[in-house]
Amino acid sequence: MSDNLWNQRNSHGNGHQPDDNNGNGRPRTGNLLSGYREQQQQQQRPGPYQYSPTSMPPTQGPPEYSPLPPIRQGHAPTPYSPLPPMSVPQQMPSQRPQSPQQMPPQQGPLLPPGQQQPRPQHWVANTMQTVRRWSGRVAAVPPADQNPLVLYRPPVAPPRPLLPTQTKSKQWKRSRTIRIALQMKHRRERWRKAQPKKGKIWGGVIAALLLLMIILASGGTAYAYGYYQSQLPLLQGLANQQISQTTHIYDRNGLLLYDLYDTRVGGGRSTPVAYQYIPQVLQDAMTSAEDPTFWTNTGIDPTGIVRAAVQYSQAGSVQSGGSTLTQQLIKNLTHDTQDTLNRKIPEATLAIGLTQQYPKWKILEMYFNIAPFGAQDLGVEAAVEDYFHLQPQCDQNHNCTPGVYYLNCDAAHIAQCDPAHCATSKYCSPLLGLARASLLASIPQSPVSLDPTLGAAAKSYAINRQDYTLQQMVRYQISVAGLGQITPSMIAQAENLMTKTTFTGYQHVYYHGDQYFVNWVIQQLSAQLGNTLITGGLNIYTSIDSGLENYVESAVHRHLYEQEVQPFQYGNYGPLAFTNNVKDSAVVVMAAKTGEILALDGGADYNSTDKETGGQNNLAVDARQPGSAMKPIIYTTAFEQGLYPGLVLPDFQTYFPNGYSGQPIAGAYTPADYHVDGQPPYSNTNSNIRIATADSRNVPAVKASYYAGFNNIITTARRFGINVNLDSVNSLALGTNAIPLYQMVGAYQVFANSGVRVPPHFVLDIWDNYGHHLYHLDPNNPGGSQVISPQIAFLMTSVLSDEYARAAEFWPDHVLSFWPEYGNQQDPLYPDVAAKTGTTDQFKDNLTVGYTSSVVVGVWSGNANDAPMNNVLGITGAAPIWHSVIARVSGMCDVATDQIPCGHISETFPPQTFNPPAGVVKQCVSAANGLGTSGTNCDWMLPSEIPQQQGLVSGSSTPGTGNGNP
Repeated sequence: MSDNLWNQRNSHGNGHQPDDNNGNGRPRTGNLLSGYREQQQQQQRPGPYQYSPTSMPPTQGPPEYSPLPPIRQGHAPTPYSPLPPMSVPQQMPSQRPQSPQQMPPQQGPLLPPGQQQPRPQHWVANTMQTVRRWSGRVAAVPPADQNPLVLYRPPVAPPRPLLPTQTKSKQWKRSRTIRIALQMKHRRERWRKAQPKKGKIWGGVIAALLLLMIILASGGTAYAYGYYQSQLPLLQGLANQQISQTTHIYDRNGLLLYDLYDTRVGGGRSTPVAYQYIPQVLQDAMTSAEDPTFWTNTGIDPTGIVRAAVQYSQAGSVQSGGSTLTQQLIKNLTHDTQDTLNRKIPEATLAIGLTQQYPKWKILEMYFNIAPFGAQDLGVEAAVEDYFHLQPQCDQNHNCTPGVYYLNCDAAHIAQCDPAHCATSKYCSPLLGLARASLLASIPQSPVSLDPTLGAAAKSYAINRQDYTLQQMVRYQISVAGLGQITPSMIAQAENLMTKTTFTGYQHVYYHGDQYFVNWVIQQLSAQLGNTLITGGLNIYTSIDSGLENYVESAVHRHLYEQEVQPFQYGNYGPLAFTNNVKDSAVVVMAAKTGEILALDGGADYNSTDKETGGQNNLAVDARQPGSAMKPIIYTTAFEQGLYPGLVLPDFQTYFPNGYSGQPIAGAYTPADYHVDGQPPYSNTNSNIRIATADSRNVPAVKASYYAGFNNIITTARRFGINVNLDSVNSLALGTNAIPLYQMVGAYQVFANSGVRVPPHFVLDIWDNYGHHLYHLDPNNPGGSQVISPQIAFLMTSVLSDEYARAAEFWPDHVLSFWPEYGNQQDPLYPDVAAKTGTTDQFKDNLTVGYTSSVVVGVWSGNANDAPMNNVLGITGAAPIWHSVIARVSGMCDVATDQIPCGHISETFPPQTFNPPAGVVKQCVSAANGLGTSGTNCDWMLPSEIPQQQGLVSGSSTPGTGNGNP
């Protein structure tokens, strides 16, 4: 076959389309031995290279360089045939050989000019040309000396005349084949020597890529498709994967208290942002630094892979990686960071699949929300809050504009900054936005070592990487709104801005002293929400008022650790913490109508390591003995069974349960009142329930518990919200069963709310990060239930608010009321307030729990390790703190008296007078036994409880008023 036919075949159509077959109609393969067996067989049978009348015309070169496609019957051969191989038909009658003179001369191998050697011609060698002429296509193929497509092959020997006919010998054919093979071998060696080292690398990489493409396009296509199908479930799982998001805990006024996020490996602070809020300058910086072809590639970038390989071969490191942003997104979603082929292949496959399923802007949004931007920051929003203190701006429905949107803005004036009109905004700077964006885009390349908050070295590394990002933006001619195309001058200014910026970093701390409350909220919600609390991106608005919480903590410190005058404090007026060994206190404040917990302080010092102070032990929720603060629940149960405040229960030494008064029996329970050494442990009077409660006498309370029944008392406590185990023992009335302070406050809430029990609420609203309102506490319907009648609740309230009834025990100290200090009569300007104290044996616990019609406050004082206090009465340890707190929350903060700054007051709960409801009457009875229908002991009772039997007139005791008036 002539060389001009070889050229025509490889110049088919547009003249530039090469043939992908090996000339015998069969596809090429990658096996170097694929043609070896066939060539050996062709030397022993007629074929293309050994003349036979029924075979194809012979060719003068090896099949690798002079292929010839099969001839279709009735058609002349074409330079390129897309049809599959066909058997060569027998020679038709019309197919006769041409004369040798009609066959264009064949050129030899490529040789230097002047050394061309003519090729001997066979008459059979012109057969193909004859067929072409008969087929009518010879006009399309000019003679060899006029054909511009003839490949020039210089001769290898001096020219010699062509012979008209020459038979082909095996020896001649073999030598020509060897010459051509050696010729091509020498040529390839010259090319290799002429190429530089870099060309070798590029050639090898490109060859490998082409080989990979060929494999995928041929035999590997089915495998690749099958592999892709096997990865689809993983891709769908990743695409639907819930990105871990930071949960934010706020106070009732929207003040951030705490960020809760996944601290495990791969976790971090993360708040998602929508694509529409990501500034264009940040998008351009990120794509320029990490994936310049992001908007056009298919999920992988072969050019980037080659570039990374060259960088690694030259410098031993990669400055711009070969992975696209889509591949990095897959890596972050799978949390697989191993540099192995087992990761890279699935990663590339999933990246292609993700690009097919999602638009580019969505993939970029996902990347910005999950890429690490620091040691603890996942997603760009956490990073801008951390590095630049750009906080999201939210409305009352928690529809928020994220902080990243304000990338151009001064953080101190973010509310007055409008990035959409940066040119006219006083606090907006496009250069500042460029500086921040280029720094942020630089960090994901190595988020830990480039975190600028981790020290001077890390900051220096980050700014060096920022310079690379800015140079990339210049390379790709990025323009910034308000600045134009980036220039070297802008680069210097942007880097200078970040150099001067002080990066303080994120501090995972609580706001002020809300640690006890926040930890308790997390504990409660974790039981209900599980892992969603940590990863769900919730925005939880709690019931706590941080301003009030700060005041509570100040009150605890003031009354325990500073000097103050107390009428009943034994010894000097030194701080209680040191003179009386009272080191710790806990406080709970609850709204009476809704059950909202307004403050919860679990101790005097959260960070203390002192055993008596307790540190992180939350004494507001840990169970402690309430002492006499349990007595109102005892008497309430008795009131429901017919007793009333004016009924007399004598306070004499009594033996329980099997003895008679004055007759000691072994093993009998003989409770005594608090007394100072040398004083009697009983009042030895006929005390009515009002006075016995106000003065905290024990024997009447135990008698009332026997009358009411232990099981009934426990049932009442359950209805009041006390859910700890209570023992049916004689000391139940004296508060020897440990009960958490917040449950005691909840029980007193029943009295304050006219018998309606509302469970404690510590969450007001929950929103997700997309503006969905998931939970709301309706203050008009907080879920209360009537557990005692309003009449019974009022009977107890009338007792606990009677300041005159407390005269025998606490006069003239009015710390349990709103009376003027040391006054003898209530000022009409001061509203009603009810309270009860409690002190346990050995002075381990001291409580004061009280309420107005609007709010309930409970205070525990003592030591976290149960160390006993020294001579502390019920109104000495807890009561002063209680008084300051309930006055502050009621809107009567008294800085002059308490010497405690009122702080920020966002809301108060003004009290109202305790008015008797319908269904109670005031009846005077005998002061000796509380019976009869006349006498000087007048008190409230139910109409059905008015005694019908005439009571005794003698033996009256000092009466209470029953209504707070003389």
